Amino acid sequence: MDGQNLLLLLVGDEPPARVLEAIESREEPPARIHVVAPTLVGPLAWLATAEDEARRQAEVRAFEIEWTLASQADVGGAAGDVDPVQAVEDALRDFPADEILVAGAAADPDLEAALGRLGLPVERLGVPRTKRRSRPYRALRGLASGRSDATLFVLFVGVNAALILVGVVLSLVALLVLWLIGRL
Repeated sequence: MDGQNLLLLLVGDEPPARVLEAIESREEPPARIHVVAPTLVGPLAWLATAEDEARRQAEVRAFEIEWTLASQADVGGAAGDVDPVQAVEDALRDFPADEILVAGAAADPDLEAALGRLGLPVERLGVPRTKRRSRPYRALRGLASGRSDATLFVLFVGVNAALILVGVVLSLVALLVLWLIGRL
């Protein structure tokens, strides 16, 4: 595989020297590498849809790895979607990868299985996390990221429940005020 294309998924802050070492130690070095750095957004920034700073940080991470690997292969890269699987799917539209290499400590233990559905071999750089997340945690993450089919329904029910709660509280406050001024 002299012309192998490697898609490097950089989830979190992986030291560039470690990534370079992993690429150099491969039996067949890739001819082309495309670096995808998913945008890492915290819960508050996600709720506020304030992803600009996180996207800039992802672009910096991707550029840093590109710079480090420039002597090894033809390298390109970009920041990706918040969801690593979606970021890989987006990158595969423009880059015909033969293999996916996942690097970074922030990678979810279930990420390899999710990427495996894309039909490409997936390898992880370093030791994977041994702690698997619980089923409720994964379901909640799926809802929050929009990957679940139930996301829209849960959002609709949640907003309506919050509106009902606000209505009940305001009604109770109005009743309390009326009672205090003696009109009830």
